[in-house]
Amino acid sequence: MTVYSATDLDHDKRAWINLAKGICIVLVVMMHTALGVEKVLGQTGVLHSLVAWTKPFRMPDFFLLSGYLAGSVSALSWRSFIDRRILHYAYFYVLWLAILTGLKLATDGMLSIDGFARAFAFGFVEPFSTLWFIYILPFFMLVARFARGWLAWVIGLIAAALHVWAAAYPDGGAYAMSSQVTGWIAPDSAALFLIFFLGGYLGRGVIVRIPGLIRAFPEAGIAIILLWATFHAYALSAGLVALPGLTIVFGLLGALAIVVLAVMLERVSPLAWLAFCGRHSLAIYLAFVIPMGVSRSLLVNKLGVTQPDIVMVLVLVGAIVLPLIFERLVQTGPLRFLFVRPGWTRLTDNKV
Repeated sequence: MTVYSATDLDHDKRAWINLAKGICIVLVVMMHTALGVEKVLGQTGVLHSLVAWTKPFRMPDFFLLSGYLAGSVSALSWRSFIDRRILHYAYFYVLWLAILTGLKLATDGMLSIDGFARAFAFGFVEPFSTLWFIYILPFFMLVARFARGWLAWVIGLIAAALHVWAAAYPDGGAYAMSSQVTGWIAPDSAALFLIFFLGGYLGRGVIVRIPGLIRAFPEAGIAIILLWATFHAYALSAGLVALPGLTIVFGLLGALAIVVLAVMLERVSPLAWLAFCGRHSLAIYLAFVIPMGVSRSLLVNKLGVTQPDIVMVLVLVGAIVLPLIFERLVQTGPLRFLFVRPGWTRLTDNKV
């Protein structure tokens, strides 16, 4: 789920972007749903295989799209850059850090002024839970601003080396590409995913041509997806996707496959809901943990539902749909600031 629109890009027919973003945000929510339900019930469920299958490319695709949608950050004035690429994320991170920290402490029965202050302050050093994505994006934007000419090659090589280093110390989780090279979320995640962000940013001249080619030759798109899926399945079974260095290859291949798939599906009417999720991915990303936790607790602890497949499906639907409903309800009221930056937080008139 990226939080940028495509207004910075010089191409038309952008429906595939929202569809790709929708696929990404659904896969991310699906992963967290599976993790939470399996932890509570001690059983794997219907989402297990799919979540594990998408592990090598789920977050790489998120970052590739973020880099692609970042636009020409080097062309922005410093004032516009800070406003649109730094403060934009900082605002939502600080706001939702406060909200989620308060809710977490209240749920654990540990809410106090001192406890909140400590946890909130720590959130600036170590990102809170799912918010780590928007925590590190401003740093990636800053790196991208200087990635020009020969320096882009140097930065790209450094990013690749950092990824290989971080990937050599996986945390052993079955569902998420993550590292424990330092034991801190921010530096470990930055080392793992910077290369994919730069791949989207520096490779946008290539990526932007994919939609036109796939629309012109749809049979080629089908062949690409089938070949990739077959190769990916084999690599998973052979354990190749976890090898440092090859993680870059399979991450990029999977991310680009999602781009191809999104182009192929952009005119499929029954999937319009995925594009809708993509357009509103920020709302889902920021808020999904709340209905996810509430619905899981209600189903398991209050209603006594212990069948993991049922719990997973219901929690997944609630975690995606309820933030969308909530965003719609507050978009014209006093709570609009939850998903839209107020004017007083802006340095320019541009709305992002």
